[in-house]
Amino acid sequence: MKKLLLYCVLIFCLFSCKKEPLAEEDWIILDSVNNVETINKYELAVRTKQDPNGILFKGLPNKKIKVVSINYRTLDPQNREIIASGAIFYPAVDADYARLGTILGLHYTLGANYEAPSVRMGATEGLFSLFGYCVVVPDYIGYGATSDSIHPYYCVENTGRVSADMLLAAKEYFASISRKMSHKITVLGYSQGGQASLCFLKFVETDELYKDAFVIDQVFAGGGAYDLVKSYDEFVLKNYSSQPVTIPLLVLGLDYGDNLQLDIKQCFKEPLLSHYKEWVLSKKYTTDEVSAKLDTKLTNVMADSMYRKDNPNTKKFLNALKINSLIINGQTTGWAPKAKVTLLHGTDDTIVPYANTKSAYEAFLAAGCNITLHDLKGKDHKDGGPVFYSYCILKLMI
Repeated sequence: MKKLLLYCVLIFCLFSCKKEPLAEEDWIILDSVNNVETINKYELAVRTKQDPNGILFKGLPNKKIKVVSINYRTLDPQNREIIASGAIFYPAVDADYARLGTILGLHYTLGANYEAPSVRMGATEGLFSLFGYCVVVPDYIGYGATSDSIHPYYCVENTGRVSADMLLAAKEYFASISRKMSHKITVLGYSQGGQASLCFLKFVETDELYKDAFVIDQVFAGGGAYDLVKSYDEFVLKNYSSQPVTIPLLVLGLDYGDNLQLDIKQCFKEPLLSHYKEWVLSKKYTTDEVSAKLDTKLTNVMADSMYRKDNPNTKKFLNALKINSLIINGQTTGWAPKAKVTLLHGTDDTIVPYANTKSAYEAFLAAGCNITLHDLKGKDHKDGGPVFYSYCILKLMI
């Protein structure tokens, strides 16, 4: 599979010279094109549960955009080939979006499979196509074509890989319709998408097969958990989360992603213990719906053994937090971004602690990175989302 991906990266260098459409039998990463629709900004807003007249969508140009769902080849956390999925958004009327560049949009935490970009044929990140960008949005493993798999929530390497492979598949799609996708990539994402943005950046900056595949222009990461250790410790210290579903998502995601083989009975209390397969793994419910079934007081969600760091089961989980942290306690972990990065975070966030982003900023700044921190004053996690996307629009349009 690695040789296949290397060949894929090399062959894309020839696409700029290839005038005829790339035939289906020549696809390498792209597996299938499943659905193509033309929508406007109002339909995009409805599909993403946004108010068309709200702060985010009201001022957007109302242009027609194409939405394409695709399946593509990538690897699961155990490095086995798997068919994943995602969505591509681009202007319906021919425009020079190659001049603007490509946006890799990485979505926030999902619960229900029907929310996946390729399933609902919509994603908030797709709004940038209204300005003329090509926007590529992976579902992540666990949603869309891989909905039967557990989502490897916050697993750094796999998140980076599936995002990179989705970009390669998108290049093949555009070649198949005789269009070019820009080699210059802007990366942006909020919440889980914020962490996923830096996961992708780390992957393409450090993996030998991918590091020359893209030119990363800049990264906008909002409200992400970059230091999982610090974030988890704050949850435990405060014994509170306004979105407690993140706890089972994190435990189950790292258990699958890092093959921890955890004893779930030592992780969850009732009623979560008896219902986590239905509430979380079935992908039937949104994160809000699952959180409504749980207590915001985490001692009523997590088993008592999860508070004992000498417990062997808990040790495995805590070690996985370290492995998948991009920084730990204000220190880099062997990687620091080369690309320009802007971090944004609500100062009153009750889901992902603001201190986690502050710590990431200070660590990367000390490492000599081109990094900026923009505080979203007085914003909680959900309130910060529209402000994040509005900020990105202004910065990209200026």
